[in-house]
Amino acid sequence: EPENCDPEKVMIQVQNIFQEIKPFCEIGKGTISLSETEDKDWINNWKTFFKPFRAADDIVIKPTWEEYKKEKDSDILIEIDPGIAFGTGSHETTKLCIQALDKYVKTGDSVLDVGCGSGILSIAALKLGAKHATAIDIDEVAVKVAAEMAVNHIPSSDYTLYDGDLISNAFLKVKAGTGHDIVVANILADVIIPLAPVVPHFLGEDSVFICSGILNERAEEVRAALEKSGFTILSHEKSDDW
Repeated sequence: EPENCDPEKVMIQVQNIFQEIKPFCEIGKGTISLSETEDKDWINNWKTFFKPFRAADDIVIKPTWEEYKKEKDSDILIEIDPGIAFGTGSHETTKLCIQALDKYVKTGDSVLDVGCGSGILSIAALKLGAKHATAIDIDEVAVKVAAEMAVNHIPSSDYTLYDGDLISNAFLKVKAGTGHDIVVANILADVIIPLAPVVPHFLGEDSVFICSGILNERAEEVRAALEKSGFTILSHEKSDDW
């Protein structure tokens, strides 16, 4: 219970809302009850379950607070403390992106990370040899990935951070035509579809668009949007429902 919260006042407000919506939908009994939950640090308790893991053959993700000894010399270690930003690397869609980056990133590449979340894909690309990563997200919290870059010993000159929307932000349209070698977007089908005709303006010749966050039942819809925008599908990888 926050210090400035009056439970009785909140209950009255909720009850008033119930009365307003009652004529339009079935709300059941519409009763309200109060209860107390154990006083725990819910924001940080998830960290107990975040352990180092292998996201690709030679890429290991580890939280900043865990110790990890390399299992083989070729291992690339990525440290992450995402807070409430999306991107611990454990989700199937993030793993698929990391594996695709491992396959396609070449030394000296320029990478654009759309919907960067914690910045994990930008970090992975730079660790794999990319020369520069541009990371963008509509969430201001997510754009605070600079600390993650520093933890991974990545110089500030190697990345650029933007808070915004690649589709609608005018200041980013100025950057169109810069010719990134790879654009990666781990978002959702409903964002990738309108993004499809925009991305080519940010790609160079012989470049690759890696997109993920697509449920299996939306795959053909996304494929159609990509092909309509001039893309050739090189690979379609699946993991569980994604």
